[in-house]
Amino acid sequence: MTERPVPRVFAVPGQPSADAGPAPDDGPGPAPAGGPTPARITEAAAGFMLSKLLFVATEVDLFAAIPPEGATPQTIAERCQLPERSASTLSYLLAAAGLLERDGDRYRNAPDTEAFLSGRGPLDLRPILRYWDTVSYASWGRAGTAFRTRQAVRGELSPEQTQAYESAVAAVTAETAADLARTYDFSRHRRLLDVGGGIGTFTRPILRDHPRLTGTLLELPEVASMVGPDISSSEFAQRLDVRGADVFTDPLPNGHDAIVVANFLHLFSPEHNIALLTRLREVAPPDGRLLLVDWWRDGPTPHPSARFAAGEFLMISGGDTYRPDEVADWLAASGWRFVSHQPLPPPAGLIVAEPAEPGAASR
Repeated sequence: MTERPVPRVFAVPGQPSADAGPAPDDGPGPAPAGGPTPARITEAAAGFMLSKLLFVATEVDLFAAIPPEGATPQTIAERCQLPERSASTLSYLLAAAGLLERDGDRYRNAPDTEAFLSGRGPLDLRPILRYWDTVSYASWGRAGTAFRTRQAVRGELSPEQTQAYESAVAAVTAETAADLARTYDFSRHRRLLDVGGGIGTFTRPILRDHPRLTGTLLELPEVASMVGPDISSSEFAQRLDVRGADVFTDPLPNGHDAIVVANFLHLFSPEHNIALLTRLREVAPPDGRLLLVDWWRDGPTPHPSARFAAGEFLMISGGDTYRPDEVADWLAASGWRFVSHQPLPPPAGLIVAEPAEPGAASR
């Protein structure tokens, strides 16, 4: 009897292992030539190491320290205030990951790194990485507890962490906010209520595109106190009121015929969401509309740009990504009539609802 070779633990991803031998005939589906390798598993399991390398590089602003013509580890060390050996090792490992490019003894940012992590490109992803590093990373260390209990594991945030979180959310949702302002016809409305509106990422483009509209932004007091002074000195000072409130317990304002709940329901359990929608129905005028924007779970697998979102929302506050049919059931239970589900550029979508007639079915 011939002993079958054992696959190498650290096989190169995408390449069959020469040691693996032929694939067994009884496995489900086709197998790559030479049989499966552990590469995808080890790459995924070691992903935290690459994440932390990227976070450290962002913390010391390594990518901003490298000019277009490149820099040596010595120069990087001086600009980032690192030991030269640490700068050399970071550069070597980031080049192995494709985030830097090496030319002799000099390193340059890869094109995507230069565009999104240097501070010199069209979009700055550093706020997102800082949030993942300073808040999210530690929360995922308790992921086992979160998945077993469906309870949040992220603790209270410091003012600095709150700023990191709000900045990251703004960076992630800015494009969707602009899409909503362009896609939905706000001309039919007079006054907007933005529930859990953060630093006004959704409200600002809507008010900018629709100058006859005024609004109220509701956020937790600690966030409202942070964004209020900025709003009061902005172009929206006379058109937007910022209020600090817990939307689940504090009184909600009346008189808003457009209620936007954007990237908010995913933070909470279905029971909490039904309770919130019920409270919003109580203050909605008969001609009002409810606009729910979120990363709805429209297909069997997550959109690539939101593939870990359900886990992140669980860590933050016990939330999830939800299917549109689930949301329709919540609307029916809370006095709303489901109107439409409109796609926005993925992974986002818009669900529109109206107040249901008393005693009428909403679906």
